[in-house]
Amino acid sequence: MLFAPAVRPRWLALGALLACRPRAHSDRSDGRLPSLAVKRAPEGSLRVDGALDEAPWATAGRTGPLVHPGTGREEPASRVQAEARLLWDATGLYLGIRVRDPSPDRPFTNTARDPHVWERSSGVELMLQPGDPGDNRDYFELQVDTAGAVWSTRFEDYNRPISRGPDGATRYGHQDWDPAVSVASRADREGYTLELRLPWSALTGVGAQVPPRNGDAWRANVYTFRDGQRDSLAWSPLLGQGNFHRASRWGRLRFE
Repeated sequence: MLFAPAVRPRWLALGALLACRPRAHSDRSDGRLPSLAVKRAPEGSLRVDGALDEAPWATAGRTGPLVHPGTGREEPASRVQAEARLLWDATGLYLGIRVRDPSPDRPFTNTARDPHVWERSSGVELMLQPGDPGDNRDYFELQVDTAGAVWSTRFEDYNRPISRGPDGATRYGHQDWDPAVSVASRADREGYTLELRLPWSALTGVGAQVPPRNGDAWRANVYTFRDGQRDSLAWSPLLGQGNFHRASRWGRLRFE
């Protein structure tokens, strides 16, 4: 498992998408960590509806095209080509992402309990470490698919803990972390747009300032995947230095 969260509330919206701008190009094979300016949206200006048509999204910082997790280069054959945007306000962190996957797998419902999104769905993964400590301590993971199915957990250290539950099933991290994530998506013939909001109130027990202050930097990564993650792309590539959880290879979100 390359690893990887529950919308309370959750909803799914399907419909027409905004026209896409011309596609840029990315090459992150040189090992430098990407950085993204995360602008603050006016309070109450964002709706989690999968449309990304509110004014703040138009000027939000963009990741550029996601790249191969191993090489850092674009992967033309991938079916999960994507670009993400992030915003924040006093209540939470917002992720908007356009994925060029016209036929995503969505075997779960938005009420599924801890569904293994990475095994069976086409989805989006957000890895987040409040602050910029340069280690793998105290980080969070969310995986979401277009049906609104969410898998969530938090880790104390790199891929730890991993344990067996009373039912014999493997527990990855602390799966009792159950944030009130809001999720929506919209699909068309070329792919889908997914939008989520993670409330700051869900990020407790960390050493960083929550919510962040202007000028703060947090570590994060964004992945898209399908087919059991055999087809996957990343904002910041791992370049052979571990799996999706290697926080030292994640990019930096700089809050403005």
